[in-house]
Amino acid sequence: MNAGPYTKHGRLADVLALIQVLALDFHPKRTEKGMRESLQGPPTSASGWFDLAREHREMFRVDPNSEFGLSLVARFVNAEEGKSSKLEPEFVSALLQTAITMHDRQIQANEWWKSLIPLWSALVGAIVASATTLIALWLNGWCKP
Repeated sequence: MNAGPYTKHGRLADVLALIQVLALDFHPKRTEKGMRESLQGPPTSASGWFDLAREHREMFRVDPNSEFGLSLVARFVNAEEGKSSKLEPEFVSALLQTAITMHDRQIQANEWWKSLIPLWSALVGAIVASATTLIALWLNGWCKP
């Protein structure tokens, strides 16, 4: 099973920061340099903000032919339709919650094996109990012909 992009160390924090800047900034499109200045450095889970956005096409749009090529999908669509590109706080909150939910689901899917721990514990316990019972019977001479 492939680990999702949200399972990378520090990824959720980077995605939430990127959503906030792109949703709340006056300018809907940003440069890599502008993102580094706004967020005081590169992301912790990718080599750059554009690279991080490419891994999360569900939220972000990257135009490789434009210097100002990084945008939030929702703001890009609003701007293309001639609507105000400013997003409502409730919508921004929903985007942030969506990122958190996707992170939680990918982490849970990546740790599916943890649900097998009780089963394996019970099997090991049954094997040990059976083995000790058989050894005790053998030592007491119950198995002699």
